Amino acid sequence: MEIRQAEFVTSLAAYTEAPPITLPQLAVLGRSNVGKSSLINALCNRKKLCKTSSTPGKTRLINIFLINGAFHLVDLPGFGFAKVNRAEKQRWGGMMETYFAQSTLLVHALQLVDIRHEPTNDDIAMNQ
Repeated sequence: MEIRQAEFVTSLAAYTEAPPITLPQLAVLGRSNVGKSSLINALCNRKKLCKTSSTPGKTRLINIFLINGAFHLVDLPGFGFAKVNRAEKQRWGGMMETYFAQSTLLVHALQLVDIRHEPTNDDIAMNQ
């Protein structure tokens, strides 16, 4: 599939399927700093569609992108290592749990794992 059009739709601190989130979704998930946002930028051939950083924990909200006017690409916060406090990590975990529990539009989840390291317990748990 050729991505001809990619645009930012919204960022959500709490997931809802209210407009403008009404199309099938492909979610990108993985540990903090594994390259989720960079992958989205590369797939969409856009350098700054998603904000990236060398510091883990840049993505702090559920970011929704419209692809070819046909589906939503969902950039989720990372799990595991990030330079944020425990309460923030727990908030991200709750945000993702709610997303997976409530999204009736999710058709695929793509989990990125850093090949340079063995999968962590968090990686394994997210894959179940």
